[in-house]
Amino acid sequence: MFKYVQVVSVVVLCIIVLHCEKKGEEQSQTNTPPLIEEVTLAPLHPTIESDITTYILGSDKEGDPITFRIVWFVNGVKIGEGRSFTYSKIKKSDRIFAEVSPYDGKAWGTPVKTNEIVIHDLPPKILSITTLPESLFTRTSYLAVGAVVEDPDGDSAGLVVHWFVNERAIPETSNVLDLTKLKLRKNDVIRATAFATDGELQSDPYSVTLTIANSAPVFTRDVDSLKSRNDTIYYHLPIADPDGDRLTFRLLHAPAGIKINDKEGIIYGVTDASEFEVLVRATDTDGAFLDAKFSLTAVE
Repeated sequence: MFKYVQVVSVVVLCIIVLHCEKKGEEQSQTNTPPLIEEVTLAPLHPTIESDITTYILGSDKEGDPITFRIVWFVNGVKIGEGRSFTYSKIKKSDRIFAEVSPYDGKAWGTPVKTNEIVIHDLPPKILSITTLPESLFTRTSYLAVGAVVEDPDGDSAGLVVHWFVNERAIPETSNVLDLTKLKLRKNDVIRATAFATDGELQSDPYSVTLTIANSAPVFTRDVDSLKSRNDTIYYHLPIADPDGDRLTFRLLHAPAGIKINDKEGIIYGVTDASEFEVLVRATDTDGAFLDAKFSLTAVE
């Protein structure tokens, strides 16, 4: 009798163990698809130069590792898959979103659509600036600024220039400045600060500075020969300095008896020659000079 009871107990125990194992197998075969808690695209205000990517928060009830399939759309059209956005034809005002599906290795979770972002405008860029002319003098009549401009979005861009003379603003924004109205003097400083604009955004400023340079002496009238009595030669040279600098004069070549007033620029004297040449140098206070040759013919 004792042996029989023992056998029955063993059988009952085996049945319980088998039942528990079967229940465990059923539980292990039950899987809940993963969930996406939050997903967003960044940056929120991208440009064509931005690296657009997804930020995803997901969960899985069984704690399984999650991977994600990300499908990208531009203006509602699927253009590819991947964690980061890649599309060579992207342009300003395009609308982008992604559809994200989670996977735990056993089942796919419900796809979630991200926020939609719009490609924003980029400002133009000034690559270089040129001036015409490259050097300025008091007699220069105008100054023009030109620029090489690049717009990443392919927009047309115009140039706006703010002008300053000795740091005093000039009420002019075109790229050409009329200098004749400014009464400029030697060593005055002109600064041009340029901006490129596409109608919405403008570039960083680009400045160029020019200084009114010293001008060499010049002729005040067109003359290279004159007639005079050889016993009463007296001739005031038609030479002046555009900057108003004081000039000094020197004879470089003249016949005997001919002299020059080095401060007034007057040729005078007496000579036996009936026809001769005079070479004169006029020099300003900065050392700039003009060499002038004149032919003199004696008359009765």
